[in-house]
Amino acid sequence: MRCVSQTLQSFAHVSPTTSLVKPENPLLSLIRTKVRCYFPRPNEVRRVRRHGWNARMSTPNGRRNIMRRFLKGRHVLSH
Repeated sequence: MRCVSQTLQSFAHVSPTTSLVKPENPLLSLIRTKVRCYFPRPNEVRRVRRHGWNARMSTPNGRRNIMRRFLKGRHVLSH
């Protein structure tokens, strides 16, 4: 019982908004998830259509590419 109370006291100072799972480098999570209000630039649209998730998943080699990056542990699987 004493061990449980010590554990609860150690977690008491953690704020409820604190995430328990954090990336090692916070900048990595901002690379591809940053929302831009000026997205449909022509080159960006071309890049997303050519190298995006739907283009990768539509072919067997693209799915193999996604799986290879997933198994390697890449943070970003496609554009």
